[in-house]
Amino acid sequence: MNRAEIRQFNAIIAGVGGQGNILASEILATAAVKTGYKVRVGETFGAAQRGGPVASYVRIGSSVYSPIVSPRSVHLVAGFEPVEALRNASKFLAPRGVVVLNTRPIIPTSVSMGKDRYPSIEEIVRTIERLGASKVVAFDATEIAERLGNPIVMNMVMLGALAGTGMLPFDAEVIRETMKERIPGALLEINLKAFDAGFNAVQEKSKQ
Repeated sequence: MNRAEIRQFNAIIAGVGGQGNILASEILATAAVKTGYKVRVGETFGAAQRGGPVASYVRIGSSVYSPIVSPRSVHLVAGFEPVEALRNASKFLAPRGVVVLNTRPIIPTSVSMGKDRYPSIEEIVRTIERLGASKVVAFDATEIAERLGNPIVMNMVMLGALAGTGMLPFDAEVIRETMKERIPGALLEINLKAFDAGFNAVQEKSKQ
């Protein structure tokens, strides 16, 4: 996908407050700017910033003028939390879009109190596939972050997974360079390892 060919490329990073999706979207957008694209970024927040739904919109291309995405216009959805992936894909996923899904749920209070039922990962994946997704890549990004020693870097695992799909209109190396500029030195090494682990996880799944 060459820069000259991109009139509009839309991505959503969806999760809940405290998962680090705002930082991930900022790094993604900055990498696009470094590559020479016009970029617009927007966010929506649920009732509570920590624990409530958070969705970040990253829009790239020559015909992008607003940070707001339209229904059925998003080419790439990153779900840091499974139900939030489903919620955003149900509304925004474009035909033949791609969804990358962290399978580790964050159970809402209504479910833990027995008022609602949390769907299984299999149900979530099947529903997204029925929406017309060309690919749903589901893996436990939180487990990868935990193995690296810090579950907080799940957001960089997922950012690496997005790069690993090959859907982004710029190279993974641009994202790595942006991370070096945005992340403090003491935390940079583990975040880069998380990014590479997510990238490799999706590459391996693509071979299966």
